[in-house]
Amino acid sequence: MLLLFGAFAALVAALLGLCFYVFSAYVMYRIGDKFGIGSFFEFLIPFYNLLLLCDCAGVTRWTAAAMAFAPFAALLSLFARGAFRSVVLCSAAALFIFSWGYLWGSVARRLGKNFLLWGASSVLFGGIPVLFLAFDQSLPPRR
Repeated sequence: MLLLFGAFAALVAALLGLCFYVFSAYVMYRIGDKFGIGSFFEFLIPFYNLLLLCDCAGVTRWTAAAMAFAPFAALLSLFARGAFRSVVLCSAAALFIFSWGYLWGSVARRLGKNFLLWGASSVLFGGIPVLFLAFDQSLPPRR
């Protein structure tokens, strides 16, 4: 009976994770749609969705590479010893935080909003400011 409950809990957790991923892809799609970049199915592809967001923000795709590399660097630090482990972990966290704030601040700037305010708030509050960017009525200026 306990094994059945554990399997059910794992299934529910996997479904919740899948729902969260699809919702976050939809949020990224909404931002991409404002810029005319990508389709919903393209935003479902891991890592490629970050590349599309870099195109929306008008920043280099190395920003997406930095965001993708940071978790792997944190995993690699598990094999490190002593002070080197904390240096790698802190560097990976700093790289991710900077890239995250820079990406969303640049998206906000292209939508006519304050770069520093939206970049810092996305770092402090995670994805909540991103929801405002995706679902508000702001559009990039027409050229």
